Amino acid sequence: MGLSDGIRLGHVNIEVTDLARARRFYDRFLPVLGFTRVQPDDPFWLGYRKGLTALWITVSHPNRVKRKTPHVPTDGVEDPISDHLGFRAPSSKRVFDLESALRNKGFNPVYSTARQQAHGPAWYTSNAWKDPDNNVLEIYALTSR
Repeated sequence: MGLSDGIRLGHVNIEVTDLARARRFYDRFLPVLGFTRVQPDDPFWLGYRKGLTALWITVSHPNRVKRKTPHVPTDGVEDPISDHLGFRAPSSKRVFDLESALRNKGFNPVYSTARQQAHGPAWYTSNAWKDPDNNVLEIYALTSR
């Protein structure tokens, strides 16, 4: 057994400026992706889980992180947003379906679902959303066609 066997990404933590505002966003957004809240209300953090993966939302005083609004291109070419959470979907159709479900809940994407050839025969389909603190959440699929 190798030293790295069994290692996986267990959680991601992001900082927000207003926990109540973040709670309103994430309590509506994350269930669409299959996440559930895993702890009662707390004044400093929120926790969500899907299977073995957890997402923690924390507020720090003073705030240590300030994010700008993501650039939305006008030329039709989506610039990658380097600092983001990526939620992988099993198919391009699921990415489109999730965009529709989120729009129906009143969320507007940073950019709408786009599909482009990635590496060799692979296709990358994605869209991106932002929370009230401009933390970016991408939903994507990497498929063979």
